[in-house]
Amino acid sequence: MNKKIHYKKEIIPKLSIIIPCYNEEKDIQKCLQSLEEQSFNDFEIIIVDDGSTDRTKEIVRKIKEVKLIEGKHKGPGVSRNLGAKMAKGEILIFVDADMNFDKNYIKYLIDPIVDIEKDEIIGTTHELEIVENINNIWSRCWGKIRVSKENSKDVKIFRAIKKCKFFELGCFEPKYGYADDQTFWFKYKIKPLVAKNTICYHKNPENLKEVYKQSRWIGASINNIFLELPIIKYFFPILLLILFPIIIPFLSIKKIIVLKDYKILHWMFIFIIYRYLGTIAGIFNRIYFNKNFR
Repeated sequence: MNKKIHYKKEIIPKLSIIIPCYNEEKDIQKCLQSLEEQSFNDFEIIIVDDGSTDRTKEIVRKIKEVKLIEGKHKGPGVSRNLGAKMAKGEILIFVDADMNFDKNYIKYLIDPIVDIEKDEIIGTTHELEIVENINNIWSRCWGKIRVSKENSKDVKIFRAIKKCKFFELGCFEPKYGYADDQTFWFKYKIKPLVAKNTICYHKNPENLKEVYKQSRWIGASINNIFLELPIIKYFFPILLLILFPIIIPFLSIKKIIVLKDYKILHWMFIFIIYRYLGTIAGIFNRIYFNKNFR
């Protein structure tokens, strides 16, 4: 028999779902529809537009139940923090615009936080994150599972967190770029609790341009000691380029072995080339221009 959940209050604390958006016209409606169909749906939704140049804002404005905040293009960390400041909820939930969710996702995500017997829990992450566009060859090269039940305990991203703790810890640090939602691990070595039975679906990049741009963003966000060393860091991108002929075959074969998907080997070489070059470009932007946003 499942243990009954006892809540601190007669009603569940107010929730605020915060979604940073940058050119998400293809995915935002599906994300919002998925949230609307949640088994527990007593929450506010705050969308913080990060300077989109497509129809994202136009689409969101038509949805009365959603609060839209318009910002400049400064990255998701700034957008998440801005959304948190405007939130009315006692629990903040951070998701991405290209995600959608199992119908019980929100309910299971917040259960450990509001359980009166687990007062020390400040936040949670989900247990399973599945790639939904796996039929696309470039998405398939990236991988079928983003978060598995086996590795979820190592995830450092807070998907839900008590609002008071979020501000007590100093909010997300935008300088971490792609990894801004791992701020509390980088600064305090704090990880979220894995909330059981939480399932969501996420998209991988679908063309080589997207693969390159995503890799560039990830590259600029790498937390590596060599990127902090004076003088030496300026030679790091050059070293990576010199190693290109050796690294590409090695990484391609390694990825194929991990995925156990040997039929896409020839595609994988192309995929890794774009990932590798994008990563180098991101590192270059960070070192020489201090640029780290998508």
